This record gives sequence, structure tokens and C-alpha cells, in this order.
Amino acid sequence: MLSIKMKRNAFRVLATLAFAAAPAFASLIPVNNYSFETYPLLNGTGCTAPCAYDIGAIPDWGATAGTSGQIQLGGPANTFPNALFFTRSDGPTSAFSNDATLSQTVGATVGVGTAYTLSVAIGQRMDSGSYGGSADLLIGATALNGNVAHTILAVGTAPTLGNWSTFTTPTYWGTAADAGATITIELKSVGGVDAQGLQRQGNFDNVQLDGVPEPASFLLIGSALLALKAFRRRRPIA
Repeated sequence: MLSIKMKRNAFRVLATLAFAAAPAFASLIPVNNYSFETYPLLNGTGCTAPCAYDIGAIPDWGATAGTSGQIQLGGPANTFPNALFFTRSDGPTSAFSNDATLSQTVGATVGVGTAYTLSVAIGQRMDSGSYGGSADLLIGATALNGNVAHTILAVGTAPTLGNWSTFTTPTYWGTAADAGATITIELKSVGGVDAQGLQRQGNFDNVQLDGVPEPASFLLIGSALLALKAFRRRRPIA
């Protein structure tokens, strides 16, 4: 028979395991301003109504050198179709980039055995000759992985004129070498002009990042909670 002290120690271990595994249950990792609906005053000119745009910093997103900003696709009336798109992907506002890379490092870090999948809507404007956007996950450098960052590129079907297409990364399983590494979402524009002399612009919307633990993690927390319940039932009344 286990002594009360041994049971209490076992309880502490199981409780620790349960709390350690619990965060892994959250399948959707928060991405700030994921749909680009948080924006400064949209007051750009030269956008055929009904639409409005802003060039400059996008809240919660960093940008490299180049031109980027946000477009309110349907304008204040949120009407479709308009001069840019037949439909919207998610909400009236999206991000655009000419040569710049938009990025956001999420709060979560790589967990061993967790499956990560990024999905991003990439569009092609009706006045464009070809789409110019791509997306990827950048896994940060750590001492264990040789201080070498690496990327997982999202793949999908090229959007047609005036439409959106969802691009998704192949599932990335967190490894022991990458444990604790930062996770950064990158939205890139190839920029430049296409064969027709039109600007290749990256248009992005509805950025989602999932992180699902391997089945063993669920088994661990389940076992811990069952053991905790059994212990509490057998605890003697004071």
C-alpha cells in the first residue's frame, strides 16, 4: 500500500504533467490581426471606388523595405464585385505587398511532437497580370538545431483573376532539435513586373496557424487527470 506521503508526491507529479500538457490542446495558435481588420485610417487615393487603401505599417505585422499596406476591398459599403476582387476571403480588409515581406512572430514556440500547419488566403487582383504572393513558416535558429533557421513553404493552386486561393504548408512536426524555437509567419511578394508589364503584388488575408499535439500528449494528460480523480476519491476525510 502506498503511504499518504507517496500518494501526495505522485499527485504532484501527475498534476505537473497535466498542466504541462494542457496548453497543447489549443489547436489554434493566436495570430494578431490575422484578417487585417485592424487598420489605420484608410485614405489612399487612386483606388477605383468602392475601395480604400492605406500605405504604411500594418498593426501587429512587421515589414521589410518595400511598399505594403491594407486594402478595404469593398470600401465603406462593402460591396462586391469591385475594381479589385469578385469576392472577399474573410472580412472586407486584406493586406498587400509590393516587394516587401510581412512577418509576425507568434507567442508560441516549437513544441516537440506538435503538428503545425499554416494556411493563408492569397489573391490575384483583377487588374493584375499574375499573382505575386507566397507564404511560409520560419522556424527560428536554436543551439540544438545548429543555429540554422529553416522555412516551410505554403503550397496551393494559383488564384484566378479577381479571386482568392488558400495556400497551406505541409504539416511540420516539432522536433527535439527545434524545441523552443520561435515560429514566424512570413507573407512575401515577388514584386517586380510580369511579362505583361503589370506589377506583381502579393495580396493576403485570413492567416491561420494550427498547432496540434501528437496523440501521446492527449494520452498523457488523460492519464494524469484520471489518476488525479482516483486519488481525490480515496483521500481520507480529515
